[in-house]
Formats: sequence, structure tokens, C-alpha cells
Amino acid sequence: MKTTNVYQLLLDMVKYEQNFGAYWIYLALKKGYLQKHDRPERIYDVPFTEEEIKELQHMNAQDVLGINRIKLYATEVKDKEYAFYFAENPVDAQRLHEQQFKAYAVKWHSVYRQFQHESVRLPHTEEWIYVFELKERFKVFPAFVGVIRVDE
Repeated sequence: MKTTNVYQLLLDMVKYEQNFGAYWIYLALKKGYLQKHDRPERIYDVPFTEEEIKELQHMNAQDVLGINRIKLYATEVKDKEYAFYFAENPVDAQRLHEQQFKAYAVKWHSVYRQFQHESVRLPHTEEWIYVFELKERFKVFPAFVGVIRVDE
């Protein structure tokens, strides 16, 4: 799909988890530097001040748009095998893990940043998909993703 205006570009940036670009457009719209129906190229003309750049960085750190609300957590279930969960926090992942495996996991790893733009092969379809796209297939969180064997 061709991005036709600034608003569509904002939606695409959020969808593909391009935080800096999403917050850039969001703040520019909020400050009136851009309008929703402007051409996407107009984002390069935004005259942000240093103070506004700090505001943008603060919004990103606070995740104002909820772009990174759902994360990927992992816990070891057997030697070199890890269960993966999409969840807002490790407590939610732990609760689902207890239901799934009838066991309490002691050590949790937040791995979304490392794997966000990695592709994985789905064994049942042989399809390759990016982790952030896989997350979109789940409608309810927390969600059990599966068990992956990690060979070094």
C-alpha cells in the first residue's frame, strides 16, 4: 500500500514499530507543524526546536502511543528449550506459563528488543514472518507463542 498522507504514514510507523518516526509525526501534528492530509514528504520540513526534540524523546521513553506495550518474554522449560510469550509484563507471562506448563518459572527474559525485527519460521505453515508481525496475529494478551530450542 502506498502511503498517501502524513496520517497514513503515522499509522504505518506505529504498525511497524518505528518509534522515532511515529513520535516525530505525532508531535508535529500536535504542535500544528503538519496536518493529517499533508504529503508524507512534509515531515522533513518540521522545524522542531531542541526543547521539542526533548519532548519527543520523553514521549518515546514514556511510550505515550503504546507502540511497545506488548513485549516478548522467554523462560527456559528444558535444557536449551524456551517458552515464549507475548505479554505486557513478566507477571502476566508467568500466569499464563503456569496454566500452560503447570510449573512456576523463576527466571524470565525480556527478549522483544533483540527479536523484534528477526524472522521466524512457523512450523505448521513453513511461513517466515517477522516477530513484530507475528504479534499482530494474536488478539488477546498474554499469549503463548511456542517453545523454541536454542542451539549455540
